[in-house]
Amino acid sequence: MARPVKEGLDYFPLDVDFAVNDKTEAIMGEFGPKGVLFMIYLLSAVYQNGYYLQWNKLKQMQLANRIEGVSPELANQIVNRLIAYGTFSEELFNSAKVLTSQRIQETYEDATKRRKSQKPTKYWINADINNDTSVVNVDINSQSKVNKSKSNKSKVNNYDDDAGVTREQVINDWTSLWGFPNGVARPEIDEWLAALKPELVAYAIQIAGEHDVQSRGALKYLRAVIKGWQQRKITTLAQAKQATADHDKRLANANKPGGYSNPRRKEVTPKWMQNGASQADSKPNSSDNQQDDMSDEDFLALMNSQEEAK
Repeated sequence: MARPVKEGLDYFPLDVDFAVNDKTEAIMGEFGPKGVLFMIYLLSAVYQNGYYLQWNKLKQMQLANRIEGVSPELANQIVNRLIAYGTFSEELFNSAKVLTSQRIQETYEDATKRRKSQKPTKYWINADINNDTSVVNVDINSQSKVNKSKSNKSKVNNYDDDAGVTREQVINDWTSLWGFPNGVARPEIDEWLAALKPELVAYAIQIAGEHDVQSRGALKYLRAVIKGWQQRKITTLAQAKQATADHDKRLANANKPGGYSNPRRKEVTPKWMQNGASQADSKPNSSDNQQDDMSDEDFLALMNSQEEAK
């Protein structure tokens, strides 16, 4: 008699910085140690089941009963926070009440690669399979560790108007380029999402990726882009794309031999050049500090001038 196929894992990896990463600290700050313990129990339940967990009343009661001071209502609150932070896919939870993520699925796939079983498809993210399965095919990159290089720009989605972009997708686009947004970036992203359509914020991130903006300058660059849109009353993705196309056209005309264009923005001169000193004489990380001292508009001008020089 053949042994039954094992679905779950006996153990799962826990990052050494788990206790101090942004998501854990956010859960600790709001719910205390019992919230973090519940988070670990919840991840254990997911991996014990395989790579996803159906979140229903039974699981809610079971996990809540394991930790003193955690009620079923509190368990739901913690789950909702983890979904908002990108630990679990918001899309799959809203559509099927399933807790999973691409990171969880990658971990499961790596742990079971020697098993003689078919590749899972149910609730599998980014699966290229037939439409008659139970999968919800979404493009999510929660928590994934990426190589922050020029190839990152291809990882950002190209959204259309009324694409139904969610906060989670915006966070995932940010994460794919620069890692999970820290405590400074997240509130600002939420402000942008409250003022603009999510697909506009996602498009601003896409533009930054195409200009190879690094993580240190991401907030400043996006502030300038979004502020420019707001000043020009741009409220739709089509308007933003047209504004970008017009900008690129102006740059192309300006670079043509004998071409005429409006005066270019003045490139920001580093302080070490203004003072007549050599760059070697400047303090360590002086270029970093100089960029940090720039206004958002000057920073965007600097990035555009660097792009023109390529």
